[in-house]
Amino acid sequence: MSAPGTPGSAARRGNERAMVAGAEALALGSIILLAGTVLVANAWAVVDARAALDAAAREYLRAYTEADDPTAAARLGTQHAAASLEGRASLWRRTHVEHPDPGLFGPCAPAAVALEAVVPAISIPLLDARFGEVTVSVRAVELVDAHQEMSTGADHDPATTPCSD
Repeated sequence: MSAPGTPGSAARRGNERAMVAGAEALALGSIILLAGTVLVANAWAVVDARAALDAAAREYLRAYTEADDPTAAARLGTQHAAASLEGRASLWRRTHVEHPDPGLFGPCAPAAVALEAVVPAISIPLLDARFGEVTVSVRAVELVDAHQEMSTGADHDPATTPCSD
């Protein structure tokens, strides 16, 4: 073995040429990890928006089907849907509600509501940048309470409801 400082010792120690590639790999790996985290977080935001809209549709129909008349049903349904998204005001502002036909309101009549919201596909939080959009849609159907006194809609026909059998 050569003593330090002798001509053969530098060849065994090697050099630092590989360190540049190692440092670049760490930086690239960090960027890939960050980009992957942002994509997963945004995919989760779409799933979360769908779950929130589904809950809002259920709350809408719960209030709608227990109302006394078609006008109050639509108003109460909208209020309850908005209340279920209380912590997500920005989602509620981007939500379009397709209300059930008030003319068909009556005991045992099916009521269908559709909610649709546009959610950013990719959102970068620190830069407040948004790229692309994803439309999230939910649809729910429920029967109006059959055992409640109510004012029916103009087009309600008890013979066509599921309870008429």
